[in-house]
Amino acid sequence: MVEAVAFLDALCWAHGKRFSKLEVLTDCVVLVQALRSMEHADVFVKPVIRDILDLVQEFDYVAITNVPRK
Repeated sequence: MVEAVAFLDALCWAHGKRFSKLEVLTDCVVLVQALRSMEHADVFVKPVIRDILDLVQEFDYVAITNVPRK
């Protein structure tokens, strides 16, 4: 949940700064899976994921990649 809210906040910030392209690196596998398929999202995180997916439409390009913690 915290990772999803942080990602949404970052998207809002970037949108406010009028960025058109974003590449996000995260070590949160659960967030990446939830963004790829809502079936993987916890019921409490789904509203945040929906908001993220709606806001992503405002950008020309957004990529989110899972990277290892090491």
